[in-house]
Amino acid sequence: MAPRAPDDSERARRRKFLRDFHTFDSNIRFPAPYVQFAGKPLAPAAEQTWRYDALGYRNDSHPEGRTPAETLRVFVVGDSTLVDGQVFADTIPGRLETGLKRRHGEGARVYNFGATSACLNQMIALITTRLMDLQPDVIFVLGGATDVFQPWSFDPRAGYPYNHFANECLYDYFFNTVKTDEDAEDLSYDSLQALIFNRLDNLRALTNWQSDIWEWEVVRQFELALKRLGRLSGGIGAPVRFLLQPAIVRKTERVGDEHNAASGEFLAYLDRQYTRIEQVLGRLDADGLTQGPFTTRDLSRIFEADTRSLFTDIVHVTSEGRQVMADRLAAEVAEVLGLPSEG
Repeated sequence: MAPRAPDDSERARRRKFLRDFHTFDSNIRFPAPYVQFAGKPLAPAAEQTWRYDALGYRNDSHPEGRTPAETLRVFVVGDSTLVDGQVFADTIPGRLETGLKRRHGEGARVYNFGATSACLNQMIALITTRLMDLQPDVIFVLGGATDVFQPWSFDPRAGYPYNHFANECLYDYFFNTVKTDEDAEDLSYDSLQALIFNRLDNLRALTNWQSDIWEWEVVRQFELALKRLGRLSGGIGAPVRFLLQPAIVRKTERVGDEHNAASGEFLAYLDRQYTRIEQVLGRLDADGLTQGPFTTRDLSRIFEADTRSLFTDIVHVTSEGRQVMADRLAAEVAEVLGLPSEG
C-alpha cells in the first residue's frame, strides 16, 4: 500500500513545527541527569555577556557547602522567567538578593535555579536530587505556566518535559537493537526533523490533543505533581512554597505590545487552565495540604490592576515587572521564615 499523502492540516502543523525546531537548543536545554535539561554548564548565553554556572543555572557562582558567613540562603526554582536579565542582579532572584541584603545584611544569598522550559516535575527532581543537600533556608518554586502551555506546543503528554518526544526519537534511532538496516533511514537533518515531527503528530492523536479531556488531563497531572511536592516537602529539610506565576490573561488592561502576546485561541485556553489551577490551589488549601513545610500562594494576579506595559509575552515581564516580583518574594521570605519585613 502506498504511503498516505499528507493533507493540508498536517502540512500546516509540520510547517509550524519546523519554524519552532530551533528551540531544541542544546545551549539552553542541555541534557542533565534526572532533571532532563538545564543550561549548558559554563557556556556563554547567546548574545549575552554572562555564562551559566557549573550546574547550568543563572548564577555568578553555583552554591556549594554553606559557610557561617552565609546567614540566609534562599533558592528560587522555576522556568525561563528567572533567566531574564542583563546581569544576575537584573533577574528576579538577583533583585530579591539585593533586597534581602539591604534588609538582613551581606550574608543573605539567593540562588537562581531557573531552567528554560522546566515543568513542575523537573523542578521536583531538581530539588530532591540536588538542592535539598545544599542547606537552603527556604525554597520557592515559581511555576504553573509551563505545565499549561508547553503541552499545547510541544510534547502533548501532560507533565512531560517539553522535548521528551524528541529525545525518545533520537534514542530509539541510535539504540534500537531490533531494528534492521532496512528499517533505518539515513540520518540527514531533514529526515531527523521528519522523524521527530511524525512522533509529535502521532502523540497528539493518541492524547486527543486540544480536546476537553486533554485539557483536564493537563490540569490533573499538574495537581498530582503539586501534591507530590507537598508530600516530599516534609523530608527536604527546608520549607517549600509553590508560587503560581503571573500570566498575561490575569491582567485586566493590556497595554501596547501586550495585545500581541498570543493568538486569541491560545489565550482562551490559557485563561481556562489558569482558572482550573487556581481551583486546584483552593482544594489543596481546603484539604489542609498547604501547611507546615509546604505552602502555596497564587501570584497569578499580581499585575491584575497594573496599567503599565509589563508583559513581553504570556509570562515573561520587563525589568519593572521583575522588580515587583522580587519585592513580593522578599515579603514571602519574611513570612515563611518569620523575619522582619521592610517598613
